[in-house]
Amino acid sequence: MVESQRVGCDRRGFVKTGIGTAAWAAVPSFLRPAAVFAGEVPTAHDIQAAVRSPTLFAGIRKPITERAQLEPRIEALEAACGDAVAGPLTHIFRFDTPVEGLDSEIGFPVSSRVESGEVTTHTLREMHFYARTHDGPIEKLRETSRSLYRYMNTTGLSPELELVEVYHDHEPGQPLGSRVEVMAAFLAWPEVYLAQLNRILGRQSAQDIWEGGDAITPHTPVDPRCAWVEHSIARLKQHSTVDQQFDILSRVALVRPQEDIPMYKAMYEESGDITTIFHAQEERLKKTPTGGFIDPPSFDGKTLHVSKVPYNGKAYAAATTHREKRKAYCFCNLIREAENPRVDPIFCYRAAGWARQFWEPILGVEFSGCTITHSILKGDDFCAWDYRIKKA
Repeated sequence: MVESQRVGCDRRGFVKTGIGTAAWAAVPSFLRPAAVFAGEVPTAHDIQAAVRSPTLFAGIRKPITERAQLEPRIEALEAACGDAVAGPLTHIFRFDTPVEGLDSEIGFPVSSRVESGEVTTHTLREMHFYARTHDGPIEKLRETSRSLYRYMNTTGLSPELELVEVYHDHEPGQPLGSRVEVMAAFLAWPEVYLAQLNRILGRQSAQDIWEGGDAITPHTPVDPRCAWVEHSIARLKQHSTVDQQFDILSRVALVRPQEDIPMYKAMYEESGDITTIFHAQEERLKKTPTGGFIDPPSFDGKTLHVSKVPYNGKAYAAATTHREKRKAYCFCNLIREAENPRVDPIFCYRAAGWARQFWEPILGVEFSGCTITHSILKGDDFCAWDYRIKKA
């Protein structure tokens, strides 16, 4: 279904997209509305869709506040990696991690593991990107990255928490050049959706529900995409139970970072009180670009209640119509940007998947099902969920 070009790593190019894109994104607000989305919206002709295959990557991951901090890290990487380098210099920003500055990792695709000083090796997971080449002053990189997120809004796909710069022309020992490929990650959720349909319902039902999905590409505009989703979700309801719908759609959510889970799990095991987790998380999230997504949860041992904060709090407070509230409230690009979405509210199980990834391992439970108590798609002013604990 996806017309993305699959990319891998070789010595000539980590991301072989033909069209480049890049962005120095000190864009802590990239998930938030503001001037970041004001400006030129590129067309599909300007943007390449690409897929990063799982890639062995040696890098130095440390917060950054200015670009000059990269130079000694690059020198250390070049000395440590040597002949193991298997692709161009790559700079990755990750969002929703509580650090001072930006969560930065600079490194190389490598052919074998490299462990030396601050250099560590891990595998980058498969991820989908919109890509565009920046060829000009480094000070303008931010605008290139912002243009990718503006384009993402027009397709109704939602951003993953990575922004990547690829320096294809970088030579060892030389300053960073001005030609950079910028890549903004997006969640290719229709592919994940199809895999989950097959897993839960089997091939025949999955194909019935998926009908028309092969025509949906990363460049499909938001309204045609939303129309297909509307019909597909209606067919899903005909072929599945409520709990199956939750299990399928909650696993089609953005992938939540897992590094902080052990800390929160230990905190819960010591206190037995999820409000302790919430307040600790709230303090940490103040340092992140996203700032957090949820209101205080509640848990009675059987049911976890979670609700979301608005995407744009200021616009939400000023909204006077339901349409204005929807556009200010929803984090989901599809529902927020579609002109008149008529998607069944069970689509909001996707959003429920973010909290599922967080709370199941912390509480040491599995959710058997979920009730969407409130949803913008139901006509409510906010979204909230009650998760039921699976009985042992």
